[in-house]
Amino acid sequence: MAKFKKSRLSIDDRIENSKFSYTKNLKWFLIAPIVIIFVGLIMFCTLGFNLGIDFTGGTFMKIYIDSEGTYTEQKYDINRDFNTIENKIRTVVSNHREANLSAVQKTTMNGDKLPISSGNAVEIKFQVDSSLSADEITDLNNHIRYELLVEFGFVNADTEEGSFENYTELDVAELVQNNETTSPSASAELLMNSFIALIVAVVLILIYIAIRFEFTSGLAAILALFHDLLITAAVVIICRIQINAAFIAALITILGYSINNTIIIFDRMRDHLKVLKQSGEKIDNNQIANAAVKETMMRSILTMITTFVMIFMITVIGVADIREFAFPIMIGILAGFYSSVFLTPGLWAIAYKPRKKKSKQPNAQKAKVVSK
Repeated sequence: MAKFKKSRLSIDDRIENSKFSYTKNLKWFLIAPIVIIFVGLIMFCTLGFNLGIDFTGGTFMKIYIDSEGTYTEQKYDINRDFNTIENKIRTVVSNHREANLSAVQKTTMNGDKLPISSGNAVEIKFQVDSSLSADEITDLNNHIRYELLVEFGFVNADTEEGSFENYTELDVAELVQNNETTSPSASAELLMNSFIALIVAVVLILIYIAIRFEFTSGLAAILALFHDLLITAAVVIICRIQINAAFIAALITILGYSINNTIIIFDRMRDHLKVLKQSGEKIDNNQIANAAVKETMMRSILTMITTFVMIFMITVIGVADIREFAFPIMIGILAGFYSSVFLTPGLWAIAYKPRKKKSKQPNAQKAKVVSK
């Protein structure tokens, strides 16, 4: 059978034949992560996380927009007039010091199930002062809900029928609904459960790597995973991205993605170790780690690019809730590629020590003595 020659311009060949050492340059590869984590740590100490209502407690409302003038004199096109709509919402919420607006986004609902036929709505989230009682939070939500009805012209506050005391009995009250409130105590429980989920995921990954490969590989993989989580958290803090339950889901997703790349490299290292042990040749950790990285480099690059492009498009064109999930994953993909290729092999090369085989000569000598 005819053999196909690889092109002289093959990137695979260039990478595999390069003399660059990923392990010996580990100290240089650590500079960028240390700087990013350090900046994130400073901002965390000064500003803290930008926690969303999932962790701080707050309210979610949906406001239906009358684009046909059925209930109001002024019509709103949700696409053309969205900035105006958003400013009106911000004005209402900002009148209450106990509430802090977190997000405003457009959405399209099923018109058959709405009190109006347009099917256009705006979702808002605002945080509530944690010192308020349940009754005070309910009263605050009712006042904001009423003022939104007035602001968008669904209720005429100048009439007796449109007073705050009577607004809940009006049919138009359905135009601001889906009132969901998260209490601070429930948020604290969610935060604790999220932390436990992360710890359990890390421990299970460590056990899996230690069983499939060895403890040294598992330790290097866990250090790389902590790098990925810290880089993602640092970038989120620096960019002031709001952190909700979706952020925790993104972190767990990053753990799974990052460890996949690392396992591929460890698998190639194990193959090289088997060959060297069988041949009796001297084991050079740096040589094994560099060979494994170079042989899997193109696979790692292509996997990272294809995944990153898809998540990037979701981040750009997605709604706010999707971006809260996609943006951390996008950062985690880059961090996971960096740690798998540039950090993990170097850490493994430093820590790995081949086990010494027990000598069988004493047993052999005893057998000869017995035979005599």
